[in-house]
Amino acid sequence: MSVGGGPGVPSFLAGYVSALTHYLRDPSERSLRVAYELGREAVSRQLSMLDLAVVHQEALLSALADVSGSEETQRVTRATGDFFLESLASFEMVQRGFREAKEAARLARRQTHMSRQLSTFLADASLALDASESLEEMLRLVAEQARELVGAQCCVATVAMEGQPRTAEAVSFDQTDRRWAGFVRWLDLFVIYRFIRTSGGSVRLAGEQLLEQPQFGSSSGQRPVRGWLAASLTALDGSELGAIQLFDKQDGAFTGDDEAVLVHLAQMASAAIERTRLYHESG
Repeated sequence: MSVGGGPGVPSFLAGYVSALTHYLRDPSERSLRVAYELGREAVSRQLSMLDLAVVHQEALLSALADVSGSEETQRVTRATGDFFLESLASFEMVQRGFREAKEAARLARRQTHMSRQLSTFLADASLALDASESLEEMLRLVAEQARELVGAQCCVATVAMEGQPRTAEAVSFDQTDRRWAGFVRWLDLFVIYRFIRTSGGSVRLAGEQLLEQPQFGSSSGQRPVRGWLAASLTALDGSELGAIQLFDKQDGAFTGDDEAVLVHLAQMASAAIERTRLYHESG
């Protein structure tokens, strides 16, 4: 029997033929379960879908070699088709799981790398050399990386000091929608700060939940939003320093993992802001 496909196909074929032969003799759920396991084995052997199809074709030809009569041929053909579909379904499911796991791992590594870069930047003592410029620079980086890490269309990072809600501000948004500029300008920050604080330091709203909240004030007419994720910036003594806000996730809705990422980022940013503020006050 000549078998094409990848180098692992011949050894896999023997097991497939044996299992298919057993299934044709006893077409039960138990024997069909072997087809499912063969699909998983094909993935572990790093076979392709084409390899699996080649194996099935060879197994089908072998099964039909001793068959006579149209009815028996149809029965065998249908049964081998069921067996192949079971293997293929398992193969696709496991392959998809591997792809999703690899993508999740890649994103996790990327987020860790970006978080470390940001942590290094925020811990840099040079931030305190010029409190005003360093604060603006730090907020800009925080806004850009928060938006990228979470995949939001807009991020607003604001610092409040001495009763001023916008002592420093940085905005990062999807340039395809310029309405974000007007939206950010009219945000009622005092109301927003209070709402985040009373929500426990972070908040995540979407859909009807968002429509029921009055904290966006007149800004809601500038650009309707689909989702909102925010975290407070707070000093070690619990006093309020500002907030980081994300709007409209690019793909779907904000998740609990997104909220955890933002809270961690807000904690790092809060420490840098407080250090910069204390240096400025002591000078």
